[in-house]
Amino acid sequence: MALFLLNCLNYIDRLLFSVAQELIKIDLGLSDFQLGLIGGPAFAILYTLFSFPIARAADRGRRVRIIAISLTLWSAMTAFCGMAANFVQMLIGRAAVSIGEAGCTPASHSLISDAFPAERRTTVIAIFAVAGPFGAMFAAVVGGALIGSYGWRAAFIICGAAGILLAILFGATVPEPARTHPSSSPSFLFTFRHLLRRRSFALVALAGGVAGIGSYANQQYMVSFLMRAHGLSLANASLLMGLVIGGVGILFTLIGGPAMDLGHRRYPRIKAWLPSVSLLWCGMLYAIAFQIPAVSLAVGLMILASMGQHFYMPAMYAHGQDVAPPHMRAMASAIIIATSSVMGYGLGPPLVGLVSDILAEAARGAAGLDLADCAKRATQACEAASAQGLRLSLSFGSCFFILAAGLFALASRWMTADVADRDQP
Repeated sequence: MALFLLNCLNYIDRLLFSVAQELIKIDLGLSDFQLGLIGGPAFAILYTLFSFPIARAADRGRRVRIIAISLTLWSAMTAFCGMAANFVQMLIGRAAVSIGEAGCTPASHSLISDAFPAERRTTVIAIFAVAGPFGAMFAAVVGGALIGSYGWRAAFIICGAAGILLAILFGATVPEPARTHPSSSPSFLFTFRHLLRRRSFALVALAGGVAGIGSYANQQYMVSFLMRAHGLSLANASLLMGLVIGGVGILFTLIGGPAMDLGHRRYPRIKAWLPSVSLLWCGMLYAIAFQIPAVSLAVGLMILASMGQHFYMPAMYAHGQDVAPPHMRAMASAIIIATSSVMGYGLGPPLVGLVSDILAEAARGAAGLDLADCAKRATQACEAASAQGLRLSLSFGSCFFILAAGLFALASRWMTADVADRDQP
């Protein structure tokens, strides 16, 4: 429960920016590309760089202490983001948040792997992972209400203060469990080579990164899409985002973990095929949904698409734990997280934001307008061009789900053999 709450807050702090970004965009005078840089590379680069040394520390040291310190750091930096006055300050604040959050998942997966046997691991990791959609729903619904009532700055400061309190409680009350393996571990390069030589591990990590491009772009721009393309208020748009990403995600992440554990004996490759089929479904439906003019039909298709979006993460992390020897499990999570972060956060939001800006400018040019005209007076034609750019760019981003489906299917060729040879050099 403690790890679930901590991971929930992890995602709340990440996604609060997405909920508030239309107001932040106006307040700080930002473009879609700048929003993408803040939500993407600003988070991904340092998150990736720090995940490896923190994972090494988690494979050797006290994981509870590492998690508590990490939570304190990212919560303090979330509060700092609420005081940012310009693009550079917000960029620095979000980058600092990522350093703290780099300490959450690898250490948590190491704790879970010591506490539960392999045949239950996908289910337990799914319960831990369901904190993601639960946090998304909380950030959208409660965060949206806080932003509507008190402003985006107050919402960031409140979430930061709550995280610092949780860090104190976590460090004071959660015991360090006994390890099932010695605390010593081989060198970083040896661990890295050992894991990436397992072709299924490398392909699953790559598939997670590719799927992350579409997933994290959707998370960042969905509220903006609903506001621009369908004219919804922030409160209604964030509520629908909570339903699409949060509510649906909670249900299907919890279904996916037990389904893969129960089906594993009869279908040893289910951790590849189920994510593959669901991502193919997800990508096609999202691409269509972003082009539908009727809001009810568009949201309905997004809900159906979201049903397929939430199987791959439990499968990805569970396979990483299955294929890694016990003394390499935190590092296995760190490699998967690094790939997802660099590709998902690092490419997804800025790429979709840049494509949105380019296509919106093309739409403005076709209407005889330019960006300077729209900056002076936001006419209906300007708003329509901005909405059209975001519609097309999000449909483009959905194609990455389909590519990830192919990579999961390819990984199935080596999945069973790689798990059987886990301890072989």
